[in-house]
Amino acid sequence: MTAPKGQDNMDWRDRIESVPGVLEGKPVIKGTPIAAALVDRLLTRGYTAEAIVSNLLDITAEDVEACRRYGEEQREREHAELVRKIPKRTPEKTANWEDRIVCDPAILVGKPTIKGTRISVELVTDRLAGGWTVADVLDSYPHIRAEDVDACVKYKATGAKLSNVSWADIDAIMDGAYRPKTKP
Repeated sequence: MTAPKGQDNMDWRDRIESVPGVLEGKPVIKGTPIAAALVDRLLTRGYTAEAIVSNLLDITAEDVEACRRYGEEQREREHAELVRKIPKRTPEKTANWEDRIVCDPAILVGKPTIKGTRISVELVTDRLAGGWTVADVLDSYPHIRAEDVDACVKYKATGAKLSNVSWADIDAIMDGAYRPKTKP
């Protein structure tokens, strides 16, 4: 959405305020009980400024733009906070994928997984490719660590196969006759 004419330099603080006693002090459009976060959420869900103005009385397109800018700034602040919380990687903390990624035919039919979990390399790298941050992955899968995510990315970058299991192994697993191979 583009800013209304003459509003390129608008500061959202001119149109949004926190009032004790109104929505528990959450930011609202000045002079209304309409939460800035609500209007921003409507915008991110695809509603146009015109549709929002026509459905929420007593607000203008400039109010909607202020809410958009407010939401954008809040998301940037939250992202910066998440990034700040992610531990910095030092050489000794950088994952060696060989130590963290395993292929066991009895787990996810041999797909490469994070050691000790049922979380596949493919799942993690697909999430990252889909726009998730490392923090998003760690929040969704709290039993893995940043080093595990790093190992998944490194494994994928090698171009290694996504499975070391043969069709004979898969048939044996399905028939209940699978016997893990032992190392000599």
